[in-house]
Amino acid sequence: MTQITLSDMQKALQNSPIGIILMDEKGNIQWHNNSLEQLLDVTTEQLSGKSIADLPKELSSVLTSPPETILLQNGDSQRWLHCHSQIRDDGKRTQFYIDITTEQRLRLERDRLEEDLQQLTTRDPVTGLPNRRALLQGLEPLISRSRRYGNPLSLISLHIELVGLEPQDEVKYQEEAWMKVGQLLKEQMRWADIIGRYDGPEFLLILPETPADATKTLAEKLCEMVDQLELTSDDNQAIQIKPYCGLTSWKKGDDANLMLQHISNSINDAKAAGTAIAKTN
Repeated sequence: MTQITLSDMQKALQNSPIGIILMDEKGNIQWHNNSLEQLLDVTTEQLSGKSIADLPKELSSVLTSPPETILLQNGDSQRWLHCHSQIRDDGKRTQFYIDITTEQRLRLERDRLEEDLQQLTTRDPVTGLPNRRALLQGLEPLISRSRRYGNPLSLISLHIELVGLEPQDEVKYQEEAWMKVGQLLKEQMRWADIIGRYDGPEFLLILPETPADATKTLAEKLCEMVDQLELTSDDNQAIQIKPYCGLTSWKKGDDANLMLQHISNSINDAKAAGTAIAKTN
């Protein structure tokens, strides 16, 4: 049986789909295959017999302790490589480079499509209520209407906190709390109101044709109802859902950002005062 020589193996690997380079413990290039030249867009003369320290910075960075995923940029052209390094006990190193450009482009396109889909989605997956995007879309025309005709428009921001839990346990029960509060708000919703989960534990109620005094009355009612919600831990302990409400009513000069800032400040004032409700304007 004919024994395979090192020369035979090198010839077989010259045009392998994988780029390969061998270096000694001092970083001198001992051997590389043709595929590596094609992947890195270099010539034999640029690599053969060279030390890593003698190479241009752009090239040496790809060969010296490279990251697992490498992006090569040449004008408008991009190429992604996956690198795997093997270092022997004597310090000699073998590195393998695989072209993953197609896979990376597909992954980036998938991420872009998922982001586009998320932006188009208008429902919160936990509560089924309108999400932040839908709430802001609904708020803008109502502000325009108030600006044009002077119609009353109010906002309530309901922020909830779970009391009596360690921080690591809050995540475990927060979605259940959001669902209970979301169901409560659905039951109290008028046909003209827009109610949704704005961000995390914060719900936003957009109330057309609702003056400030009626808004405060509704907020007080909602806080009382949230206080009565029941949530139980796995060890049968009661979990309190503590509400804080921020209130604001449209006034001349307000836009969506200002109204949302008003209710954010209102919630902070309520927390600072230790009360469920505060009002800033």
